[in-house]
Amino acid sequence: MAIERPPRVMDPFAQEFWDWADKKEFRMQRCDECQKIRWPASAVCDHCLSPEYSWIPISGKGQVLSWIVFHRQYFPEYPALHTALAVELDEGPIFVCCMPKQYEETELADKMPMELVWEESHDRHGDFNLPVFKPVGM
Repeated sequence: MAIERPPRVMDPFAQEFWDWADKKEFRMQRCDECQKIRWPASAVCDHCLSPEYSWIPISGKGQVLSWIVFHRQYFPEYPALHTALAVELDEGPIFVCCMPKQYEETELADKMPMELVWEESHDRHGDFNLPVFKPVGM
């Protein structure tokens, strides 16, 4: 069953990310000039300003950079308690997501290894696969 989420912000670059996610492919833009992987997706590279890029597969592996546990509800779709994570991906970018509900009680630690999982989700744009991260081996 799809989990209700706040609406995604859609622009042509975000739409392409979500099109890949529909296939459960975790991809990000890589600059064709300097090879920097950029997130969030954008029209030009923030390193060399090149508009040329390719969508490349990302491993779905990373480590906890930071997290916060919300004890108060700010959005109807995210009841308290919920954990937001900043995961530093093995490829370099930082990806922010929520912890899957079944792992909420997990004690997190700096540099804890994390891996990608997909959650079936829904917003006003329709059904989609949401990339989120959980501790490795759980």
